[in-house]
Amino acid sequence: MLSRNEIMDKLRDILLFADEENKEEIAKADENTDLATELGLTSVKMLYMVIAIEETFDIRFENVGFNDFKIMKDIVDYIETNLK
Repeated sequence: MLSRNEIMDKLRDILLFADEENKEEIAKADENTDLATELGLTSVKMLYMVIAIEETFDIRFENVGFNDFKIMKDIVDYIETNLK
């Protein structure tokens, strides 16, 4: 089972691949980082991130929407809950 820190590291890697322009913000992102205002995630970037998260962690996002994830902690919690 991955630790929360390991999940955060993998999320940062995914974000860096999706958005190379925000390297500094992504590098210092923590669980309280706001996805929209601090990282500037658009719906398109969020969609890419969801696909990459599903592939990386072998989970599926079901019965959730973009508005369910406001900060990084929301994503980490979802991943942690759904890891096999």
